[in-house]
Amino acid sequence: MTRATSTASSVLYSVLLIFLCFVRVQVQARYHKQANCSRSCGEIQNIKYPFRLKGDPSGCGDPDYEFSCVDDRTILEIFPGKFYVHNISYNDQILRLVDVNFANGSCSLPSGSVLSADRDVKDSRFGGFVNSSRSLFRFMKCSKNISSLQTAANYTRVPCLTTNGSYLYAIYDRDYYYHRQPQPSCSLISVAPVDFDQDIKFPSYEAIMELLQAGFDVGWSVECRDCSLAGKGCLVSSWDQPITYVCSREYKEPTSLQIILILVGIGIGALVGLFFIILILVVVIRKYRRGRRKAAKKKLQNQQCLTPTISNSGTN
Repeated sequence: MTRATSTASSVLYSVLLIFLCFVRVQVQARYHKQANCSRSCGEIQNIKYPFRLKGDPSGCGDPDYEFSCVDDRTILEIFPGKFYVHNISYNDQILRLVDVNFANGSCSLPSGSVLSADRDVKDSRFGGFVNSSRSLFRFMKCSKNISSLQTAANYTRVPCLTTNGSYLYAIYDRDYYYHRQPQPSCSLISVAPVDFDQDIKFPSYEAIMELLQAGFDVGWSVECRDCSLAGKGCLVSSWDQPITYVCSREYKEPTSLQIILILVGIGIGALVGLFFIILILVVVIRKYRRGRRKAAKKKLQNQQCLTPTISNSGTN
């Protein structure tokens, strides 16, 4: 008996020890994954989680948020574009980016864009909230010169990209539905976001370039990235800095079988409810009738008690 107890205790102790070791490994792995291996690149100092630099150890930062450091310039690649990182706010979870094609004031089209033409964030890594004015410049390619058209007064010509038979224009788009329909001879080729919120016409492309060189803000959220990978939406759970996010519940269209089961359940519930209503009515009616019968019986008994008294009075 003692030997069996000792053996059981040893086995239990071994299992417990293995479990504790496993938990410790998991905790260390999680800590290692989120390790802040701080590094710098040019003007961007103290790069930490979730960001990392290319070539950092595997435990530093998140691989989805990797920067390149080229000639002391921090570069973020968002397919198919490349952007210089001018600032990182870890408290606000915001990056300040400038398209590499605009950074040096060169005349060029955007290398890429974080936003689509409908202002949707194309990259799930950067679905965080941005508290700034965001507008777009739409770059249009036209088959003819439309500068003189009154309907194209907001089209700013890009002289350095205009060649014979091909005309490039930049259109400032402040509102969501503003200028969605291009001129008949024009087609959209790319967009570039800017932090600007004034409804004005730009006199020259040089004025546009100043805004493009200033860059724009984009928010990041590891939580929203994870929600997107899980096929779910992302919602703000707290506006306190830093903002926290939670996954929304995934909506799925019910199948035909589920719809039938729901209808059957509703039907059964209605029948059960109707049964109880009828049952209650029956009980109430029976109780009412029973009460009426008792009252009638009591009345009859009272009359029977009074009848002999009346008879005796007549005899005397």
